[in-house]
Amino acid sequence: MQGERLNDGLSVAATGNGAPLVFLAGLGPGADLSHGVPRTMARSARAVALGSGRTVHLINRPIDMPSGTTIARLAGWHAVALHERFGKPVDVMGSSGGGVIALQLAMDHPEVVHRLVISVAASRVSDRGRHDLLRSVELERRGKSAAWMSSGLVAHGLLRVVVAAMYALGADQQRAPGEVALVEAIQEWDVTARLGEITAPTLVVGGTRDPLVPPALVEATARGIPNARLLLLRGRGHMTTLFDPRATRATTAFLDGR
Repeated sequence: MQGERLNDGLSVAATGNGAPLVFLAGLGPGADLSHGVPRTMARSARAVALGSGRTVHLINRPIDMPSGTTIARLAGWHAVALHERFGKPVDVMGSSGGGVIALQLAMDHPEVVHRLVISVAASRVSDRGRHDLLRSVELERRGKSAAWMSSGLVAHGLLRVVVAAMYALGADQQRAPGEVALVEAIQEWDVTARLGEITAPTLVVGGTRDPLVPPALVEATARGIPNARLLLLRGRGHMTTLFDPRATRATTAFLDGR
């Protein structure tokens, strides 16, 4: 599909020094970055900037993205953002839900992607992941807590208890429409058959204890992309993979062409 012009919910912010790296974050409340960057997004961007030595550009999906929006349409919005911001292919890193968008972007708009890093994402979300994410949204709509279910998708062990407590404390904060729409969009999303279309050099990073994107899906995604590199971290879950120093080192080396 052709890219569309951006609405006010999709903005760009930057941090750090060095060559540009576009970072697409996963699920979360989102924000209009032209007015300010939330602390959690800012911390993630600074971590990526420090680890990679890059100028990190955050691109956020529309906050009020309507129900029925497809991943392909989201990729079109992002393609316009990258073209207007840079005018040439740039390195793109997508994590979790952002990795879903990044994969679609590399397939549908290869002219804007130079190198591609897919972290804790795959060509489809696991059956459990799709079910539990949608169930969480449904429970929250009915005023019930989904903290324990949601935390089980991103953490395990003691960390899960901590994450569940954090989710429970924020239970009174409703998900933004854009986040709900993204959960709905991934229910039928599966680009496994199109992985061979990706032409950008690609690194795929995952963990062996990630129920959202289990190792079999991560490995299949890496196999399907021509000449893709794979880093699969043993014992790491969805959240711990993102912050593992080995993932940071591998990403930096890959982006530097090593």
